[in-house]
Amino acid sequence: MAATLVKPNAQARAEPMPQPRFVDRLDLAALPTAVSCAQVFTKLTLTAWGASLIIDDALVIVSALVRNAVETTGVTDPNPRWSELDDLKLISVRLVALENSVVIEVWDADPYPPPIKSEEVDAESGRELHLIPLTAHSYGSYPKGTGKVVWAELIVAPRSAQIPPPLPRRQRRSIPEAPSPIPRQQDPEILRRVIEGLRTLDDDPKQ
Repeated sequence: MAATLVKPNAQARAEPMPQPRFVDRLDLAALPTAVSCAQVFTKLTLTAWGASLIIDDALVIVSALVRNAVETTGVTDPNPRWSELDDLKLISVRLVALENSVVIEVWDADPYPPPIKSEEVDAESGRELHLIPLTAHSYGSYPKGTGKVVWAELIVAPRSAQIPPPLPRRQRRSIPEAPSPIPRQQDPEILRRVIEGLRTLDDDPKQ
Protein backbone atom coordinates (compact mmCIF):
# COMPACT_ATOMS: atom_id res chain seq x y z
CA MET A 1 0.00 0.00 0.00
CA ALA A 2 1.39 3.41 -0.91
CA ALA A 3 2.30 5.82 1.86
CA THR A 4 0.37 9.04 2.20
CA LEU A 5 2.27 12.15 1.20
CA VAL A 6 2.30 13.89 4.57
CA LYS A 7 5.36 15.56 6.02
CA PRO A 8 6.50 14.08 9.35
CA ASN A 9 5.46 16.23 12.32
CA ALA A 10 3.27 18.34 10.03
CA GLN A 11 -0.44 18.56 10.66
CA ALA A 12 -2.78 17.78 7.81
CA ARG A 13 -5.17 20.58 6.97
CA ALA A 14 -8.07 19.22 8.98
CA GLU A 15 -8.82 22.69 10.35
CA PRO A 16 -10.05 25.42 8.01
CA MET A 17 -7.39 27.32 6.12
CA PRO A 18 -6.86 30.91 7.32
CA GLN A 19 -8.58 33.63 5.36
CA PRO A 20 -6.64 33.86 2.07
CA ARG A 21 -5.35 37.11 0.67
CA PHE A 22 -5.56 35.94 -2.97
CA VAL A 23 -6.90 32.84 -4.71
CA ASP A 24 -6.60 31.75 -8.33
CA ARG A 25 -7.53 28.51 -10.04
CA LEU A 26 -7.02 26.78 -13.38
CA ASP A 27 -8.88 23.70 -14.63
CA LEU A 28 -7.03 21.50 -17.11
CA ALA A 29 -7.66 18.35 -19.09
CA ALA A 30 -5.61 15.44 -17.74
CA LEU A 31 -3.19 15.41 -20.69
CA PRO A 32 0.61 15.78 -20.88
CA THR A 33 0.19 19.43 -21.91
CA ALA A 34 -1.35 20.15 -18.49
CA VAL A 35 2.13 20.30 -16.93
CA SER A 36 3.39 23.18 -19.06
CA CYS A 37 0.05 25.01 -18.75
CA ALA A 38 0.19 24.72 -14.97
CA GLN A 39 3.76 26.02 -14.96
CA VAL A 40 2.83 29.12 -16.96
CA PHE A 41 -0.23 29.72 -14.77
CA THR A 42 1.86 29.41 -11.59
CA LYS A 43 4.62 31.71 -12.79
CA LEU A 44 2.25 34.44 -13.96
CA THR A 45 0.11 34.28 -10.82
CA LEU A 46 3.00 34.40 -8.34
CA THR A 47 4.59 37.25 -10.27
CA ALA A 48 1.34 39.22 -10.08
CA TRP A 49 1.16 38.53 -6.33
CA GLY A 50 4.70 39.78 -5.72
CA ALA A 51 5.96 36.31 -4.73
CA SER A 52 8.66 35.97 -7.38
CA LEU A 53 11.21 34.60 -4.91
CA ILE A 54 9.38 31.26 -4.59
CA ILE A 55 8.62 30.74 -8.28
CA ASP A 56 11.39 28.18 -8.84
CA ASP A 57 10.27 26.03 -5.90
CA ALA A 58 6.62 26.44 -6.86
CA LEU A 59 7.33 25.21 -10.39
CA VAL A 60 9.02 22.10 -9.02
CA ILE A 61 5.99 21.32 -6.86
CA VAL A 62 3.27 22.08 -9.38
CA SER A 63 5.09 20.09 -12.08
CA ALA A 64 5.39 17.05 -9.81
CA LEU A 65 1.77 17.16 -8.65
CA VAL A 66 0.22 17.79 -12.06
CA ARG A 67 2.38 15.16 -13.78
CA ASN A 68 1.41 12.64 -11.11
CA ALA A 69 -2.27 13.54 -11.56
CA VAL A 70 -2.01 13.04 -15.33
CA GLU A 71 -0.25 9.71 -14.94
CA THR A 72 -2.84 8.56 -12.41
CA THR A 73 -6.10 9.72 -13.97
CA GLY A 74 -5.42 10.97 -17.48
CA VAL A 75 -3.98 10.15 -20.88
CA THR A 76 -0.18 10.06 -21.05
CA ASP A 77 0.09 9.52 -24.80
CA PRO A 78 1.15 12.84 -26.40
CA ASN A 79 -0.82 11.89 -29.53
CA PRO A 80 -3.92 10.14 -28.18
CA ARG A 81 -6.63 8.59 -30.30
CA TRP A 82 -10.07 10.19 -30.24
CA SER A 83 -11.48 7.16 -28.47
CA GLU A 84 -9.10 7.78 -25.54
CA LEU A 85 -10.58 11.24 -25.03
CA ASP A 86 -14.18 10.12 -24.56
CA ASP A 87 -13.96 9.99 -20.77
CA LEU A 88 -11.18 12.51 -20.23
CA LYS A 89 -10.74 13.54 -16.60
CA LEU A 90 -10.03 17.03 -15.31
CA ILE A 91 -7.31 18.41 -13.02
CA SER A 92 -7.65 21.58 -10.96
CA VAL A 93 -4.68 23.69 -9.88
CA ARG A 94 -5.41 26.22 -7.15
CA LEU A 95 -3.00 28.77 -5.67
CA VAL A 96 -3.85 30.30 -2.31
CA ALA A 97 -1.87 33.24 -0.91
CA LEU A 98 -1.94 33.44 2.87
CA GLU A 99 -0.26 36.04 5.08
CA ASN A 100 3.26 34.63 4.85
CA SER A 101 2.94 31.60 2.57
CA VAL A 102 1.48 30.25 -0.65
CA VAL A 103 -0.36 26.93 -0.80
CA ILE A 104 -0.37 24.94 -4.05
CA GLU A 105 -3.30 22.55 -4.39
CA VAL A 106 -3.85 20.01 -7.16
CA TRP A 107 -7.12 18.11 -7.35
CA ASP A 108 -7.61 14.99 -9.45
CA ALA A 109 -10.26 12.28 -9.77
CA ASP A 110 -8.21 9.53 -8.10
CA PRO A 111 -9.28 9.02 -4.46
CA TYR A 112 -6.05 7.35 -3.36
CA PRO A 113 -3.23 9.46 -1.86
CA PRO A 114 -0.08 9.74 -3.94
CA PRO A 115 2.93 7.59 -3.03
CA ILE A 116 6.14 8.92 -1.61
CA LYS A 117 9.27 8.03 -3.56
CA SER A 118 10.23 4.71 -1.98
CA GLU A 119 11.19 1.16 -2.80
CA GLU A 120 7.52 0.44 -3.49
CA VAL A 121 7.40 3.06 -6.23
CA ASP A 122 9.21 2.58 -9.50
CA ALA A 123 11.38 5.36 -10.91
CA GLU A 124 8.84 6.39 -13.54
CA SER A 125 5.66 6.74 -11.49
CA GLY A 126 7.18 8.59 -8.56
CA ARG A 127 10.11 10.30 -10.21
CA GLU A 128 9.24 13.83 -9.04
CA LEU A 129 7.17 13.38 -5.88
CA HIS A 130 10.32 12.84 -3.81
CA LEU A 131 11.28 16.47 -4.54
CA ILE A 132 8.31 17.82 -2.60
CA PRO A 133 9.68 16.99 0.89
CA LEU A 134 12.92 18.71 -0.14
CA THR A 135 11.15 21.84 -1.35
CA ALA A 136 7.95 22.48 0.58
CA HIS A 137 7.59 23.77 4.13
CA SER A 138 4.65 21.42 4.69
CA TYR A 139 2.48 19.21 2.52
CA GLY A 140 -0.25 16.59 2.61
CA SER A 141 -3.41 15.31 0.96
CA TYR A 142 -7.09 14.93 1.78
CA PRO A 143 -10.15 13.51 0.00
CA LYS A 144 -12.44 15.85 -1.85
CA GLY A 145 -15.51 14.79 -3.79
CA THR A 146 -14.76 11.67 -5.78
CA GLY A 147 -11.03 12.41 -5.79
CA LYS A 148 -8.39 14.04 -3.65
CA VAL A 149 -6.42 17.24 -3.17
CA VAL A 150 -2.65 17.16 -2.74
CA TRP A 151 -1.20 20.37 -1.32
CA ALA A 152 2.17 21.86 -0.55
CA GLU A 153 2.97 25.09 1.27
CA LEU A 154 5.86 27.47 0.56
CA ILE A 155 6.91 30.22 2.95
CA VAL A 156 7.09 33.71 1.48
CA ALA A 157 9.44 36.21 3.08
CA PRO A 158 7.74 39.42 4.22
CA ARG A 159 7.79 42.13 1.59
CA SER A 160 10.13 44.22 3.74
CA ALA A 161 12.65 41.38 3.66
CA GLN A 162 12.41 40.98 -0.10
CA ILE A 163 13.25 44.58 -0.89
CA PRO A 164 16.82 45.56 -0.01
CA PRO A 165 17.16 48.68 2.14
CA PRO A 166 17.97 51.85 0.22
CA LEU A 167 21.56 52.95 0.00
CA PRO A 168 22.50 55.68 2.47
CA ARG A 169 22.15 59.11 0.94
CA ARG A 170 25.27 61.16 0.68
CA GLN A 171 25.20 64.14 2.99
CA ARG A 172 25.54 67.42 1.19
CA ARG A 173 28.58 69.26 2.50
CA SER A 174 28.21 72.95 3.09
CA ILE A 175 30.52 75.06 0.90
CA PRO A 176 32.20 77.91 2.79
CA GLU A 177 31.34 81.31 1.50
CA ALA A 178 34.02 83.05 -0.52
CA PRO A 179 35.51 86.17 1.12
CA SER A 180 33.71 89.27 0.08
CA PRO A 181 35.65 91.37 -2.43
CA ILE A 182 37.22 94.65 -1.42
CA PRO A 183 34.81 97.47 -2.02
CA ARG A 184 35.62 99.35 -5.17
CA GLN A 185 35.74 102.70 -3.33
CA GLN A 186 38.94 101.53 -1.59
CA ASP A 187 40.82 100.78 -4.82
CA PRO A 188 42.23 104.36 -5.34
CA GLU A 189 43.62 104.46 -1.80
CA ILE A 190 45.46 101.17 -2.28
CA LEU A 191 46.82 102.35 -5.63
CA ARG A 192 48.07 105.61 -4.06
CA ARG A 193 50.00 103.71 -1.38
CA VAL A 194 51.61 101.46 -3.97
CA ILE A 195 52.75 104.50 -6.02
CA GLU A 196 54.19 106.21 -2.93
CA GLY A 197 56.11 103.09 -2.06
CA LEU A 198 57.63 102.90 -5.50
CA ARG A 199 58.70 106.56 -5.34
CA THR A 200 60.37 105.95 -1.98
CA LEU A 201 62.45 103.21 -3.55
CA ASP A 202 63.49 105.53 -6.42
CA ASP A 203 64.55 108.28 -3.98
CA ASP A 204 66.54 105.97 -1.71
CA PRO A 205 70.29 106.87 -2.19
CA LYS A 206 71.32 103.31 -1.26
CA GLN A 207 69.79 102.00 -4.48
